[in-house]
Parts: sequence; C-alpha cells; structure tokens
Amino acid sequence: MENSLQSWVERNHRVVLFCVLAVAVVTRLAVGLRAPRPFGYVWDLYHEAVMWAYDHGRLPAPTDCWECYPPPLYIAAGLPFYALGKLAAGGAAAGGMRLLAWASMLWVGLLVYYCDKTLSLLRASWSERLLALSLALALPCLVIGSYAAESDILLAALMAAFFYQLCLWRLRPGRRFRGQALILGALAGLSALTKYSGLLTLPTAAAVLGPDLFRPRLRRRAARDLVIVFAVASALCGWHYAGNVRAHGKLFLKPPWLRSVHADDGLRRNLARYDFLSFKIADVVALYRPETPGKLDTFPVYHSVWSALYATAWTDMTFFSLPQRQPWVLPQGYGEGRVVPMVIDTPAEAVRVSAYPAKRVPLALIELVLRVGVIPGLLALVGFLAAGARRALRPFAAYAGLSLGVYFWWILGQDSWALKAKYILFLLPVYLVCAILGLRAAARVDRRLGVAAAAGVIAAILAAQAYVWAFALS
Repeated sequence: MENSLQSWVERNHRVVLFCVLAVAVVTRLAVGLRAPRPFGYVWDLYHEAVMWAYDHGRLPAPTDCWECYPPPLYIAAGLPFYALGKLAAGGAAAGGMRLLAWASMLWVGLLVYYCDKTLSLLRASWSERLLALSLALALPCLVIGSYAAESDILLAALMAAFFYQLCLWRLRPGRRFRGQALILGALAGLSALTKYSGLLTLPTAAAVLGPDLFRPRLRRRAARDLVIVFAVASALCGWHYAGNVRAHGKLFLKPPWLRSVHADDGLRRNLARYDFLSFKIADVVALYRPETPGKLDTFPVYHSVWSALYATAWTDMTFFSLPQRQPWVLPQGYGEGRVVPMVIDTPAEAVRVSAYPAKRVPLALIELVLRVGVIPGLLALVGFLAAGARRALRPFAAYAGLSLGVYFWWILGQDSWALKAKYILFLLPVYLVCAILGLRAAARVDRRLGVAAAAGVIAAILAAQAYVWAFALS
C-alpha cells in the first residue's frame, strides 16, 4: 500500500506540490488578514527602525528606537515595502507596516526554496522532498512569522542560500565554478549585514573549506576560495562593523535597555538559571491557562532551553495569545496617523494597551501539536548523528554545531527573552535534511518502522495546520 502511494506521489509530484503551496499561501493569508496589528506578529519591534529611517532619511542611531541597534540590511530591504505601502494607503503609516509585514512572505519563500535545493543535493526522492517541504511550510513559527515585520526571516533566507552554496561546493565538487566563492562571500556579507548572528557564515565556511588546505592537490584552490569568501564578505559588511568600533568601541552593539552580563556575576547566575537538560511539554501547556498571571519569561519552563525553543517553534508559547504573558504594552493608537512616535519616545504617562488581544485556541489542540511535533524532532536527532558520522555530510554538523554553540553562549549573556526559535530559523535546512536522514535510517531498520515514522511526520504536519488555523481564526 505504502509503495503504491509513494509511486503515485512520485508520478504526480507537480500536482502534490501545487496543493502543498496553495494550502501554505491560503493559511498565511488567513493569519495575516486577521492579525490585530498592522506590523504583524512580532517578538521585537524591528519595524520601528524602518519607520525611523523613512521619516528621517537616514539610518538610525542605536538608541533611536528599541531595535535600531542591529546591522542595517533589514532597514534597507524593508524601506521600499514600507514606502510603497504608505503611499498606497494615502500616507497612513499602518499601510506601510502592513506591506512591510507581508514582505516576510517573500523571505519565507526563499528560505523554503533553498531548503528544498539543499535536500535535492542528497538525491532525495520527490516523496521525501514534499514531506520536508510540507513540514517546513506547516511549522507554526514560520507560518505566524510570514506576517511579521522582523529581520530574522530575512536572515534565515540569506543563510539558507549560503548553506546551499556551501553544500554544493562540498558535495558536488564537479559542479564548482569560478564565481562560487564570490557568491558564498556575498551571501556571508549580506547575512552579517542583517544580524550579528549572520557572522556565523564565516567560521562555517572556514570549517567546511578549511580541511582541503591539508590536501596537497586541493590546497591552492581551497586557499584561494577562502580568501575570496572572507574578502567579499568583509567588503560588504566591514564598513558597518568598523563604524561600530569607531563610534562605540566595540564590534557588536546591544539594545539600549539591555545590560550585558558576560563580564560580571550575571554569567554565573545565568548558568544556574538556564536548564539545558529538561524537556517539559506539560509545563508549556499549563502556560495557556488564562487564570495564571505573569509574563512569559517569569515562568521556570521558559528557562528550560529545549522546552522553550521547541515550544516557540511549534506554538506561540502564549506570547501572542495571552496579554499577561507579553513583555511590553503599546501606546493607545499606536500605528495610527502618518508619523508614528517610537515606543521609546512615548511619555511615561501615556495610556497603554496590550500588544495583542487574547486568543482562545483549544488546550487539547495545543497539547496535540506539542506531542506529535516531537516525532520529526526525534528523526532529526537520529539524522544529525548519522550526518556527523559521514564525511560528506559534515557541513551539516559543522553548521549546526557552530550555530548552537554560539547561540547558547549568547543565551548565557542575557537575563531574559533570549529563548526564541526565530533566532535559529537559519538552521531549518539542517533540521529538514536531518529529519529525512532519520526517516531513511528508520526504514533501513525495518520498513514498517519507516512507514510509522513517516505517518508520524504527517500527523505533526496536520496538527500544526489545525493549530495555525485555530490561532488565525480565534
């Protein structure tokens, strides 16, 4: 039965692909059209940096708004959308915010496209590619983030393109071409010009290309390619980091309201605060009970690293569902009119309201999503272990290992709000590839186990779709 179904999918993959994409688009339209805020579902107010640049005609200083400190590519990419949306709305800022939020649909499309391209390098069948594509498009954080004026989706798209080119360089040496190192360098530079975490592209390139320096026949080409990658990346983003050092005495800036704890006793405190060993689905579900007061980051489960990252990938972890969980309130009427004051400039006595109204998604559905979403995660873990053991797949291990290592180090420097799946969305290609590798491993052990694992992934996709629709319509 499963063989005939798989054969049908292989023969009719264009029809299945069209259906998957159609469902994805309609679902995102439902989420966006029913969003209560014109800037979408955001964890951070990145749209303010774009608005500030539009209103003042220049890049903002780090203290001009809450999210004016990151590198400026998102501002540059978002300005045309904001300007066009504002023009179409007769000068209303809300129109600019809406089109800026919808722009994330483009970044999501690029992200998923390069995830699929990376899978194709492993000679994945159409059945495997469609399953992975469906999983990516149904992932709640990516669906909700498709209507959100945030830079993390843009970064994920750029880094996914970079990672595809890096895998192409390693896995298809016969298809290397002269400009490939230039492309890698350009994507690395653009990533680093979007967010500071985009700099992870450079050590990843060194880890993947570097071993060829120790092979006499490949040494010269590897050295040349590495020099090109670093030179092009530096040419694109170096001016920004040099400006940071010149103006502020450091490479990386931080939000004006955030105190770094890497250099004081806060690091020791955070080592005790963050729990890297637990996984608490029941505690996440309990967060959704509206009678429980408190901001999200005050609950112990939020500091359970794997619980929080998993929950913010497969649900909103109450951030957009319960007003009492949200970290900030907005001035009444925020987003109305032609010019919107930055939240940081709003008088303290101004009337403020919740950023998002309450939603009522059934607890049983939330728990179902969180339970079955574990299945592709377990498959990805199995696949990651398999990837690390095979030389050809070590780019995946290097990319994931470096990224998680740096991210966890960064977490320990933050007192609050550091655990969000959107911060590591650029690992989505690794997650999908490893899930497919895990599925193959299960099928090799026993064909029935492989079928059961695939059915579990499909169940996770369907549960995620049901959750997102309930989220959008509530």
